[in-house]
Amino acid sequence: MRERRLEGHILSLLQEALSLEELHARLQPLYPGLRKATLFALLVRLRREGKVAFREGRFLAGKPQDADL
Repeated sequence: MRERRLEGHILSLLQEALSLEELHARLQPLYPGLRKATLFALLVRLRREGKVAFREGRFLAGKPQDADL
């Protein structure tokens, strides 16, 4: 349940492109024990599921535009 809530927060924050550090800084007040490594692992899983795109060092909610490549 907690991971789904965290996932929802991540997807809502990623309506604008953010780096890992920026995203971690915004989530830190809500999840004080959240480590960057844990956040990165969750972002990788969301990317595999097609919920998050990674482009030019930033994460963004949604499918990657170049999914065909």
